[in-house]
Formats: sequence, C-alpha cells, structure tokens
Amino acid sequence: MGYSDVLIEQCGANATQEQQSNRIKWRILWRLLHMMKSGFWKYLVAIIAMSVALSAFDTVTAFLLKDIMARISWEQGLMFDGLGKNVLLCVLAGLCCLAIYGVGYIVYTMEAKRGGANLQRVMYSKAMRLPFMYYDTTHSGEFMSKVMYDSGRAQGIYGSRFRRILMPCLMVSCYLVPMVYLNWQVTLCLFGASASLLLLNTMFVVPMQSMSQKLSGTHSSLTERLSNLLAGMEQVKIFGLQKLMVDEYVDANERFRKGQRSMNMLSACLDGLNQGFELLGSMVFIALGIFFVSKDVTTVENLAAIYVLYGSMSWNLLQVGIYIPSMASYLANAERVFAFLDSEEEAEYVEMHSNTKDVVKGERGEDSCIRMEHVSFSYDGENNILDDFSVDIPKGKCVALKGESGKGKSTIAKLLLGFYSVTAGEMYLNGKTYDNYTREQIRNQIGYVPQEPYLYNVSIAENIRYGKPDATLEEIIEAAQKANAHDFIMRQEEGYDTNVGERGNHLSGGEKQRIAIARAILKNAPILLLDEATSALDNESERLVNEALERLMQDRTTIVIAHRVSTLNRADAIIEL
Repeated sequence: MGYSDVLIEQCGANATQEQQSNRIKWRILWRLLHMMKSGFWKYLVAIIAMSVALSAFDTVTAFLLKDIMARISWEQGLMFDGLGKNVLLCVLAGLCCLAIYGVGYIVYTMEAKRGGANLQRVMYSKAMRLPFMYYDTTHSGEFMSKVMYDSGRAQGIYGSRFRRILMPCLMVSCYLVPMVYLNWQVTLCLFGASASLLLLNTMFVVPMQSMSQKLSGTHSSLTERLSNLLAGMEQVKIFGLQKLMVDEYVDANERFRKGQRSMNMLSACLDGLNQGFELLGSMVFIALGIFFVSKDVTTVENLAAIYVLYGSMSWNLLQVGIYIPSMASYLANAERVFAFLDSEEEAEYVEMHSNTKDVVKGERGEDSCIRMEHVSFSYDGENNILDDFSVDIPKGKCVALKGESGKGKSTIAKLLLGFYSVTAGEMYLNGKTYDNYTREQIRNQIGYVPQEPYLYNVSIAENIRYGKPDATLEEIIEAAQKANAHDFIMRQEEGYDTNVGERGNHLSGGEKQRIAIARAILKNAPILLLDEATSALDNESERLVNEALERLMQDRTTIVIAHRVSTLNRADAIIEL
C-alpha cells in the first residue's frame, strides 16, 4: 500500500456531526495538521523555538533600556560603570536568539512545504481511487477547483496561517512574564485593553468564513466556464458561440470579483479597526504611565521596559485578531478538501475470504470466460438500462453486441470493466464472481479499445508504453508493427519520440486508433473489449485498423460493440439488445 493510501486511510475519516456544527471548525484544522504525521512535531517545535527566541530578544532589549534609563539618575562618574559589559552580554544573548530563530525558521519552512506536498499527493491519490461514477457526474471544472484552488488555500494553513496565530499567542505569553515582573498593575490594564480588541476581531470570523465558502463555489463555476470554452473550442468556432461563451465566463468572473470585493471590504474594516485600536493603545499607555508613576506604583525605567514589551505584545495580539478570521476562511477551503477526501471510493476486494461465493460454472462449463446472469442496472436507481440480461461468452470466442443507441451496449462495457456494480444479478469472470477479484485484477484481464481513444500529451512511445509501463523500446516497436502503426510513426519527424499533442490532436483518427490498439497489444490481456473501434474511420483507415484487430483478437476472448457489417462478420455470435 502506498504512502498516500495510508494517509487517506488514517486521515480521511468522515466528518462527525459535531465537527459540522462547529462553526470555527477547529477539528478540520486538527485533521489537516495530523496529516503531517511525524513532521508535525518538528513543525510545532520550530514554531515554539522561533516564538521564544524572538520574545527573548525583545526582553533582553527591554531590560537593557531599563538599565540605561536607571543610570540617568546616577552620579556622573558611575553612569557608565559596567555598561559596556551589560551591552556585550545583551548582544551575545541577542545573537543566540537570532541563531535559534534562523534554525527554527528553516525547519518550519521545510516541514510546511513537506506538509503541503503530502496534501497534494493525497489529493491526487484520492482522485485515482474514486469510482467512475464520480467523473461521470462531476464537472471537470469543479474537480480542478478542488484540486488546485481549495487545496492551495488549505496548504496556506501550513505555510503561514497556523504559525501566525500560534506564534503570536506564544510570544504574548512570553512577554507577560517579564511585564508582570516589572509591574503587574500596568500589565493587567494594558493586557485588558488588547484582549478587548482580540474579542472584537473574532466577530469577523463567521462572515469571513461564509464569504470564503461562497468564493470557493464561485471559483468552481469560473473554472467550469473556462474548461467548457477550451474543451469545446471546435464547436465554439463552428456555431459562432464566441460571444455567448465569453459572456458566460465574464458573468462568472464578475460574480467572483464581487465576492472578492466583499472579502476585501471585510478585511479593510478589520484592518482599520486594528489600526485605530493600535493608536488608542499608545494613548492608553501614556495615560496609565503618567498615573502609576505619579502614584509611585512603578518607576520610569520600569515603565520604559514595559513600553518596549507592550509594543511587541500589542502587535502580536493584533496579528492573532487579524489571522483568526483569515484562518476561518482558509479552513472553509480545507473543509471542501476533506469533503473530497471523504468521498466514497471505488469498491475494492483486496483479499480472497473463505466466505466468498462458491465458484459457479457457466452453461458451457469450464469453457465459460465471461458470464452475466440476470443482470439489471440503473444509473439513477429508477430507470433500468439493463433488465434481467444474461449472456455467456466462452473462452477464445468473439461475441458482438448490436443494438440501437441507449440500449446498454456501452453500459455493458462499463460493467465488465468494473466501473459500476450491477443493481441485481451476478457477473462471473473465469467461473468466479466479480466480488472475488479486486478492480485492478479485473482490469488486468481486459484489453480495451474505445471508439475515441484518449492519448496523453506525451510521445507516441509513452502513449503505447501505458499498456505495459516496464516495456522496452523493442517491445513498443513490435506492438506498433502488429497494430499497423509503425510505418506512419516512422514518417513523423521525431519518430516514436513525436509528441501527439493534447488528446492526440496532432494525429488522425485512424492513427490514434492504431496507437490505442498497439497499447492493447502490449498489455497482452486474455480478454479484449472493442467499443465501436472502427465506426468513425474512413475506408483505408478501417482496413488498416481491422488488420490490426485481427492480429489482436487471435487466441483471445473478444466482446465487440459494433454496427458495421464488416465488424459483425468476424463474430462467432451476435447478441442484439
């Protein structure tokens, strides 16, 4: 089991009701941090070390200022006595603090990036584990928005948001110790004023979180519009849809802009409130200082040291107030990420158990390869595409499925490949029910050539090699020769290293089909599934593809979905749906 699979199993548990009702969603934060595994402790220790180092540096500076202020009232000859030694000690202490901070920052940055990379890895691993139905029912734009936008925002919690809340809280605690030591009355008054500002900042948590959720949904819509525009560019040109598509994109972009404007207005209000209280805090300090010094509660030198520490403490409390609402908005994106990770995965039967169904032989006994017995299937749970369908395909035979569109031919292909589970009935492979196999084992038994094969934006050789990832170049060339693809490949400027373009758009339909056949030949599976493999080809391309298919079908059990007579004539039996 891969590392990403382990992460999903340990961190992908469904959200509890308590979590859903928690508006700040700290449980989402915990799940996110928990995904860092052992790196979390190094990450946490690094933040603590940075916090202590910076607060210690400010404390050393404050006490040096206190010492200098105290010397002002000394006699002229004693004013500088021992000052150089104190300054030197403060400089050395400061350098040590800065060194600790530097090391801590390096460790923190490395673990934050590692945590972000782990999250991205888990997202992609989860995408591979989702059932085919997810991709059938989810727009690619929404999927991309979750993987890119929401995931990127969630990674921002590792990179800055968590640190910018935890680190100021730790530093405030560190500042309070020497401030209380210098004068607890002044410290208590100042802390009370700063804490009231923090409480006001928490009022922005809910609206910023809500706005972030709306922005995430709007971003999905924006990505969908862009995806539609790029994927359907040919139709856009043919039907003159340029203005319509652009208008739809502009409308979605305008909704996103308005959402961003609302978010910026909330942030501006929050920033204005904090800046106003920062000025007010300085005035409060001056008033308190004059009052307590006049009452002999504290001294001027103590007050000076407190002022240095209070400036840092106030700024850090201000950061907590700013970043708690910001954290809430990022957690809203993290919640969408975990909703994706909690999605139902494709059913897998990893182990063969003793209580699995007994082996059931087909009507042809040991010769039965694929058997569908009283199978019914519905995509929506209401309308059956297949109803009490049965078929028995012997080993080494070719069976053709014929019928009008919508009768279930392609649905049978999806069921055979394990993309969906039957609603009723049973399916058998080599005498055993499908439940006795993992989906990977099922698909390893089947070579699939669709009507419109998908080619990746890599070289011809790499596209063929996907049939057998460890194949040598000699094996690839041999498969291409059997698929009648070698000659046209060698006519390409870079031969097998030629890039086929996105979705193989640098090649013709017949050329793409022959590469798909070469891929299936390289896979060398005992069962072959052909879904309208020649329906969209011209006569010459069909001839070349048919020759390749004849070689591919030799000594294999073949299921053909077709309409063309030339294809149906090769079948040992034809089943009309």
